[in-house]
Amino acid sequence: MSEENRMPPPPGGPTLTDKLVKGAIDFHHHGYPEISFEARTRMEDVDELTLSREAGMAGIVLKSHLWPTVGRAYHLNRLVPGIKVVPSITMNFSVGGFNPISLESAARQGAKVMFMPTWSAAHDMERGGMSKHLRHFLDRAQDLKPERGMRITGPGHKVLPEVKECLAIAHEFDIVVCTGHVSPRESIALADAAKDYGIDEVIFSHPDSNSVAASREEIRDMVQLGALCEFCALGTLPAFQRIHPSTAMEIIEEISPEKSILTTDYFFEWAPPAAETLRMLIGTFLEFGMSAEAITTMVRTNPARLLGWDDTEPADTAETPQSDREDRASVA
Repeated sequence: MSEENRMPPPPGGPTLTDKLVKGAIDFHHHGYPEISFEARTRMEDVDELTLSREAGMAGIVLKSHLWPTVGRAYHLNRLVPGIKVVPSITMNFSVGGFNPISLESAARQGAKVMFMPTWSAAHDMERGGMSKHLRHFLDRAQDLKPERGMRITGPGHKVLPEVKECLAIAHEFDIVVCTGHVSPRESIALADAAKDYGIDEVIFSHPDSNSVAASREEIRDMVQLGALCEFCALGTLPAFQRIHPSTAMEIIEEISPEKSILTTDYFFEWAPPAAETLRMLIGTFLEFGMSAEAITTMVRTNPARLLGWDDTEPADTAETPQSDREDRASVA
């Protein structure tokens, strides 16, 4: 990436918004290629990751709906030093479903995050989520039907033995568990069962998304079980508009920033690169009156703690004057 293609600061230099991007960890970040060469992201991985590094981000969790990202993360960490790429695995059909061998292999190659099924989840198929999106690129995705989909629970709404084995491996290798696109009810059962394996926190993946569609009550139930609720910047962008930032702020205020995490879900060609998408959401929350400390907790402190990273460097949270924010907000 050439110097002139890097995102310049606003007139007058970096703002509080820019400062809050520094040290951020994006826990939900896709790469290219993933589904097919036709499913493009905004930039090549090296260019986009370089931009994130130049913005001061500390790291990303690299996610794929199809494959473990251990190999790609290994090479990206060598190609773009100064920012950490954390590999993950998503327990879809493409890795054998709830496959303990796939999970252990990924863990032994550095995977630190496990996503429960996304497009393979019966709930996603019922909702027309990622399973529907795959049909734009993969002919055989037309065969994805809810009756063939994966579920976390079986008879009596009990968590399946193969899922429990994955939880045991997650505990053994200190892997963070994310609920993926399974149903809210399944997510609650998963969060409850995880405690039997010493996993006190899971991430409730984008509960506002069409793929999950959780109620406020279900969000509260998950938080009571120790879960952190994920809010994706992607969901606020024009193509989706599935949640207004003010609504997200209401939920965050209710459950607390300590039980929330902000991510980008960087994925589409029409979306800005992750550093800028995250900056947009941070700046919007500041404009709406959220404190810099709360934002730091959600983009830096919570992700670092989940990954076991040291986050001792204090964030620069010198405030933009409230009157200035109010003046700008009144123009919008």
